[in-house]
Amino acid sequence: MASMLQDALIYVGSFVLVLSLVVFVHEYGHFRVGRWCGIAVKSFSIGLGSEWFGWTDKHGTRWKVSRIPLGGFVSWIDDTDGSSTRPAKEEDQALSEAEARRLGHFRAMPVWKRAATVAAGPLTNFIFAIVAFALAALIVGRDVTDYMSIVPRVGGVEAGSPAEAAGLRSGDVVRVANEAPITSWGQLQAVISANPGTPITLVLQNEGEQRTTTVTPRLVERPTADGRVESVGAIGVRLGVLQNDRTIEPVGPLAALSFGAANTWEIVTRTGEYVGGIVTGQNSGGDIAGPLGILNASGQVATMALDSGDSGLGGKLGSLAIALLQWAAMLSVAVGIVNLLPIPVLDGGHLVFYAIEALRGGRPLPPMFQEWAYRAGFAVIGSLFLFATWNDISRLFPGAQ
Repeated sequence: MASMLQDALIYVGSFVLVLSLVVFVHEYGHFRVGRWCGIAVKSFSIGLGSEWFGWTDKHGTRWKVSRIPLGGFVSWIDDTDGSSTRPAKEEDQALSEAEARRLGHFRAMPVWKRAATVAAGPLTNFIFAIVAFALAALIVGRDVTDYMSIVPRVGGVEAGSPAEAAGLRSGDVVRVANEAPITSWGQLQAVISANPGTPITLVLQNEGEQRTTTVTPRLVERPTADGRVESVGAIGVRLGVLQNDRTIEPVGPLAALSFGAANTWEIVTRTGEYVGGIVTGQNSGGDIAGPLGILNASGQVATMALDSGDSGLGGKLGSLAIALLQWAAMLSVAVGIVNLLPIPVLDGGHLVFYAIEALRGGRPLPPMFQEWAYRAGFAVIGSLFLFATWNDISRLFPGAQ
């Protein structure tokens, strides 16, 4: 019971911490550029729902932390809803453009200021990712470990997996598989992948004790580098990496920034290729994750960091902080990409409307058209949310399919 509670705290705590950081970065981008452009900010909220606690700054902006730790938003002074999509109040619409601009109304600002403010959210996500990757590299160096060649040590076992049924536990080192010596994680992966549905006899060693067990890999599908889907075996374990297993190269400030930019760009290009594969039918979309998937990944990142950190509390907390910072950077890139999609209600959809407004000589699209576009955008986002959640459930609870 105590172990389950500890795992729940690690998973939920890391999820809330990382998500809150990424949301803050995104919304702060909107806020900072909006204030530079003379837009008055009514509130800055981390989380949704009613206010938990907060304060009001000298500009009259209410900074608050809300009770539901999911998402967040910046609210402009002329907003009538959290998504900034509904028309302004009648008394605000009655103001002259000059008076509305003097009061800092978002809708009254020139189109370039609105576009800059909206674009600042996702762009700040990318900047944060570069800096976070660079900071992690500067502190701990660049990890150049060949993980496929290190000792095949079990770092964790997935609940309800074949590995759990076979009695594998954290810290087990696989020495033999089907009478063949195993010296690396890559060798173990190859044996498991090639034998879906076929029992494999493993010889395990843990703290000087040796034992034998049999595990039967389950059949799973995974995408390949060329966009195909292959069927392989999996037993539900993750690699356990100790500090002395890693190969770390020290880097200087400029090299760290270059590394951060390269890492960020790599994630952007991989995501673009994956989304392009979905559009062309080469990819299935099965890797799209929702809140449950992000929660699970956050917990796994935190658990692996705690398992692989130094034995002391300071070392474990240090490993945890660096791991969560890097995970936040990856998630920040994903949030930036998603928000740039040309879907109404997202930042990318707003930017499309502003581009059309600029091409029409400063005349926005008719309110009725925008309203229906936003409704369609909400429907698309809702559908994507349900699809991603179903993916999460299918991965985390295979029996529920």
